[in-house]
Amino acid sequence: MPRSLTDFVPLSRSLTRWQRHALTAGLGFMGLTIAVLVAAVVVGAGDSPFAGWLRTWGTSACYMVAAAVVAFRAWVLPLTRGPWITIAVGTSIYGLGNVVWELWLGKLDNPPIPSLADGLWLSLYPAAYLGILWLVRTEWQHVKVTVWIDGLIAGLGVAAIGSAIVFPRVLETASGDTVAVVTNLAYPVCDLLLAALVTGVFAIRGWRPGRVWALLGAGFLSLTLADSIYLLQVAAGNFESTNVANIFFLAGVSLIAVAAWQPQSGAVRPKLESWSVFLVPSMFVAAAVVLLAFEQFDDLAATVRPLCLLTIIAGFGRTVMSFRDLRTLAETRALALTDDLTGLPNRRHFMQRLGTVIDEAEAENATCALLLIDVDQFKELNDTLGHAAGDELLRQLGPRLRSALRTSDTLARLGGDEFGIVIPFPTSEDAARGVADKVHVSLADPFSIQGLRLQVNVSIGISLFPDHGRRDLELLRFADVALYDAKRTRSRSAVYDQSRDTHSREHLTLANELKEALTRGALNVHFQPKADATTGQILGLEALARWDHPSRGPITPCTFVPVAEHSGLSRDLTTRVLNLALEQCSVWRRAGYDLHVAVNVTVADLVDIDFPEQIAGALARHRLPPEALVIEITEGSVLSDPERTRGILSQLKEAGVGLSLDDFGTGYSSLTHLRALPVDEVKIDRSFVREMATETKDRAIVLATIRLAETLGIRVVAEGVEDEETWQRLAAADCHLIQGYVLSRPVPAADVHALLAAPVVGDRV
Repeated sequence: MPRSLTDFVPLSRSLTRWQRHALTAGLGFMGLTIAVLVAAVVVGAGDSPFAGWLRTWGTSACYMVAAAVVAFRAWVLPLTRGPWITIAVGTSIYGLGNVVWELWLGKLDNPPIPSLADGLWLSLYPAAYLGILWLVRTEWQHVKVTVWIDGLIAGLGVAAIGSAIVFPRVLETASGDTVAVVTNLAYPVCDLLLAALVTGVFAIRGWRPGRVWALLGAGFLSLTLADSIYLLQVAAGNFESTNVANIFFLAGVSLIAVAAWQPQSGAVRPKLESWSVFLVPSMFVAAAVVLLAFEQFDDLAATVRPLCLLTIIAGFGRTVMSFRDLRTLAETRALALTDDLTGLPNRRHFMQRLGTVIDEAEAENATCALLLIDVDQFKELNDTLGHAAGDELLRQLGPRLRSALRTSDTLARLGGDEFGIVIPFPTSEDAARGVADKVHVSLADPFSIQGLRLQVNVSIGISLFPDHGRRDLELLRFADVALYDAKRTRSRSAVYDQSRDTHSREHLTLANELKEALTRGALNVHFQPKADATTGQILGLEALARWDHPSRGPITPCTFVPVAEHSGLSRDLTTRVLNLALEQCSVWRRAGYDLHVAVNVTVADLVDIDFPEQIAGALARHRLPPEALVIEITEGSVLSDPERTRGILSQLKEAGVGLSLDDFGTGYSSLTHLRALPVDEVKIDRSFVREMATETKDRAIVLATIRLAETLGIRVVAEGVEDEETWQRLAAADCHLIQGYVLSRPVPAADVHALLAAPVVGDRV
């Protein structure tokens, strides 16, 4: 059983105490009202005066409280603010309709149809449609056609089934003039459209909706059931909503309110081979076929036939595209697991096989081995004879190496001149050394390359499971250490020896000390200013982590940041730096300085679907607007999972958080990322800026980057500005901001005030 409010509404953890109390009171009021109404129905006291009062005014109050809860979420948390404001507006208008009914229309002997209350109630639907589509848009930037078709099939199928069930019943009981009938029909039509839309979203998400969409879907379904119950009452001449209908109404708006306070999950794409890709759309198509067959024996609503036909047509198109995608997938997977040059398994295939062999060996309490092979002096061969000769040697190496192995062994090219061999159990260290010896024997005869006979030698590193490691990456790293040892000692092959792996022990020790330092809050932050290139006025500061080790002294970020990334501590490190930076930014802003702080993030942050909500919560805790924070990313962090990181960055961008592409110009695809990523700023790498005053090529690169960014509407920061001449050249080139020792070295927060209070430098152009 959940023990606290945060189990139901996780985003409330980012609120202040009074905000959390207000949210608790709102949700508690709705829950208590529902519980009392349910109890009244169960004990048969639904007709008591108190129950009647609660049914009218308690229900109306709940509608308005639910709208306030959703609006409160949009106010304090900037992420996906727009969709939730839209839903809050729709819910409040819906509640206002109930108030109008209870105060006025419900007291009339013969309430008009349509009425003002109908207009207010029906206003919920366009707001809900817009809010849902807006939420979908925040999650999905690029959606495959087949995924949209899944959503279309699901939506059409639900609409067809619903119209076959609901419309005849409503038409049978409808009375009054045409406008009254149309008004009564508007509710089931709008409900069906809403159900179709939500079902379509579920289909797009691969039938794994996540908490937000599951609660939204349940809330809208509850409202649909309540509408159906109430319409049947109206058809029978009873205009007063019953306790049962009210329970469903209240449950619907309450679920929507709770949904607003769930973390927004990332887009979930269904796997092509997943059963839901075929089964669920097929069920809707089958239902459409059954309805068409049933229509031959009984009249159905006029909308059923076209909806069924459209469902079947969409299903046929989806089937054709699925078979095409499956064929393409099979071909792509074969290519994805094969090295183009040698025809051997590639690194991905090798790692999959290594993982399988480790699992089998662990289950059998046996041993398996990994051999890492590197061609000696391969670089010299490439430099002397060219890459074509190197490629030809690699092609000839494959069959030679394969001849030294058993059929059960796996040989793969891992990249460059590196090969790997997996020897499944049963094996031993002696057996692994024996395989290495066979490999050397297989390469004894010279290779014929471009008319030359070349003698080729290799070095081999060996690691064993479980003696040296129990995971695939561990064994690979230990084999690499052994390979380096074999090259260093010129022994041609070597088995991993922990006593010679001093770097591994040092890394492990440092990782443990870093974890302890993060737990104790021993890491601090220094700040380096960023100033307007023309005026010299400081506009922002970059937060840089600093670790003053009690026994080792200061440890540089280039030492401990990789340790954090490899040890799973990078998220903790980001959280520490982010909180310290925002805390100081809040202090400076309260002192009257309109500044922003920049914080560097890692790969682990950019693939975490909860990261945008963490940012929103941190900003809310420190009472800072989103524009007070700039997130700095590198090209390498984006390359790990481009599609997922773009989704995370898009959420941050929508929330108003600044995005900066750091080390611009050092990667191989800077221009591609500048076009694809939603960044506001690029930071020209210091390697170009530092020498631009004397190096013509560096100066040309810097100036071209400034012009390109200006064309794209992106702010430019020049890093590594160390002298006045470089500053003047950047200002003359219309660079926006500068950062470097010419302004200040990174300093503790206590020293920043002196920088801010210093007179602004005059025009330097």
